[in-house]
Amino acid sequence: TYYFVTGDMQYMLDKGLEMLVETSRLWLDTGHYDGEGRFCIDCVTGPDEYTCLVNNNYFTNAGAKENLLWAARICRDLERNGMLGSVVEKTGVTEAEFAEFERAAQRMYLPYNEKLGIHAQDDSFLRKAKWEQKEIPPANFPLLLHYHPLYIYRYQICKQADTVLAHYLYDEGVEEGIMARSFDYYEQITTHDSSLSACVFSIMATRLGKWAKAYEYFLETARMDLDDTHDNTRDGIHTANMGGAYLCVVAGFAGLRIREDGLHFRITLPNQWQGYSFCLQYRGSELKITVEPGQTVLTLLTGLPIPLFIEERPYLLQNTITIRRNTR
Repeated sequence: TYYFVTGDMQYMLDKGLEMLVETSRLWLDTGHYDGEGRFCIDCVTGPDEYTCLVNNNYFTNAGAKENLLWAARICRDLERNGMLGSVVEKTGVTEAEFAEFERAAQRMYLPYNEKLGIHAQDDSFLRKAKWEQKEIPPANFPLLLHYHPLYIYRYQICKQADTVLAHYLYDEGVEEGIMARSFDYYEQITTHDSSLSACVFSIMATRLGKWAKAYEYFLETARMDLDDTHDNTRDGIHTANMGGAYLCVVAGFAGLRIREDGLHFRITLPNQWQGYSFCLQYRGSELKITVEPGQTVLTLLTGLPIPLFIEERPYLLQNTITIRRNTR
């Protein structure tokens, strides 16, 4: 994403690609091919802190796949342009390794449950008993302060977004229906005991057209410390959650996704608002997005023209673009 936003190839040559190569090597060392030829990563813990030491956490495997693919791709691109020398000197990376990175990525096992039509959080998660939240006394939340971890780990119950987070970060190539069914399933078993959860559910609720839920989760995020909803603001404000509130607007309501070919937006306006605006920097240029009832105005403030997409329709922002359409 850093490279997509900045176009800073010198950073990739000096530092970035070395990290991509070494982390890809880590995945090859950590994972293995099973009897069906699938690349598996065992005994890991994903974002959900109420599930521990599992095989093939979907979030982990999806992230590893991206890591491996981009390491191989950028290395090959640089090699074709005669620019890979410094990276080879630092890392000793070889053509054979590029091929191994690609092979592992292509064969990466991403758990999927055919019956439910959702991505499984891991190999065993959907086989566990469900722990109905309505049966838990309200005073016993957050669970980690009232139950032993080994008790919590036995159940289908999540502290925070896990598979839903993966669908936010790694959505390319994932069917909308799978994301929607996964959202509905995991929403029922997520406690949001973590302050880093509601913002992800808000972003994905917007993506999936669940407007009321999106705004509800946004309010939960934005007012967390104002209302002390987690009963621990006295110990310090939830700074990362504040970043989540920003993402609810920019990645949620405005639908920003950063792709290789430019900035992609799916813009909406909550019924409770009259409008919103924010600025972004992209490859040395600055732009402002203003969303109002019935129209969106994109303005290039400084720098070179910016390629962007609104609802997958391409634009080149050279000055100001006004798009008149229903934003609610």
